[in-house]
Amino acid sequence: MECIDLEQGRRKKVRRTFLLLNCLFEFYAGITGATFVLFLYSKGLNTMEANLVVAMSLIVSFCMEIPAGALADSIGYVRTTVLSGILMAVTNLLFLFCNTMPAFLTAQIALGTACAFESGTLDAWVIDNTSKEESRTVFILKNKGISVMMILSGLVGGLIADVYMEGIFLLALIAAVLYIGISLTVMPKVEMVAKTRNQRKLSEAASGIRKVIKDSVQYCMKDRNVWNVILFNSVLTFAFSPVFVFWSPVLHSFDRVNYTVIGLAWVLMRAAMLLGNALLERWRKRSFSALAWISSLCGISVFALAYLHTFWSLLAGILLFECFLGVIYPLKETVLNTGISNENRATVLSFHSMVVSIFNYASMLLMGKIAEIWSMEMTWRIGGIILILAGAFVILKTDKNKERTHSPE
Repeated sequence: MECIDLEQGRRKKVRRTFLLLNCLFEFYAGITGATFVLFLYSKGLNTMEANLVVAMSLIVSFCMEIPAGALADSIGYVRTTVLSGILMAVTNLLFLFCNTMPAFLTAQIALGTACAFESGTLDAWVIDNTSKEESRTVFILKNKGISVMMILSGLVGGLIADVYMEGIFLLALIAAVLYIGISLTVMPKVEMVAKTRNQRKLSEAASGIRKVIKDSVQYCMKDRNVWNVILFNSVLTFAFSPVFVFWSPVLHSFDRVNYTVIGLAWVLMRAAMLLGNALLERWRKRSFSALAWISSLCGISVFALAYLHTFWSLLAGILLFECFLGVIYPLKETVLNTGISNENRATVLSFHSMVVSIFNYASMLLMGKIAEIWSMEMTWRIGGIILILAGAFVILKTDKNKERTHSPE
């Protein structure tokens, strides 16, 4: 009986540690989310340079995903978690004390590598150290906890930035140090005896990437529907990118709009996305065609952003966009997952992440240049048109396929 109580106590500590570490790691994204691009502009970077800095972490995370998994298998979850925390601390130190483009790019490389190391490591650790039923519950709690933390930290980030812009990185540095400390002291104490893992050499990472691409292409050639969903999701990411990057600079350009107001806008945006999630839960139709319709409507809202010239009207437009995202994000994941066979799921999902990352990176660079030459609003017009056309294309194609299916021979 005593052993059972001890085991239950250990698992409870594992769950608490898991939730705390996830919130600490995501604290950086929350506290910098509303003001990071504004920080880069305050350092003299133009739209192209700022977008290059933002995109750097995305492409590094994409390239390091499989090598990081190999490293985690080699050195263990605790050491990998500590390493991700150290890289997060390096990121914040560089942003806190440096003012040059090379330093910012280095910081983003460290951030992208940290995200790759953290991705899946804590999830695997909590699964290894709890039951399957407990891990399902703790994942739900993790998502809720991160959502609340992102809202609160975004508001704090705006308040701090009005007093001391670099202060957002100081607080994020403190969170990173706490993350490292808990990883070093608590994780080894509450985990079970380390399981024997299949050791993978880092040299196998490149062949792993090639295998993912090869197997996925072969699968997508057999099932064109899956390829169509992957391509459509990638186009969505390409079109969404300029809104993600330019919403805060455009709002901040209005009179009497300080960083605190931007932080409040961030809070409202998170709430709007949660509203979209709630709407999707009540919506039964979750097909590719439904995704296309919602994406086209979202495209209209993005296109309209370029013609909203008051603070309140633009904020309302951005909140509508975020509400659409709350529907689109889980819907596109559902559409993709339901179209993949179980034996190919992990491989195709990895390939999907790769393609989406490439489209996202390309959009960051292209839209940054367009904003530099013309305006940020021009990128919204382009993004909106792409969404409308992509959604309309899928809708028309789906209708034609239905006509062929129901037409008499």
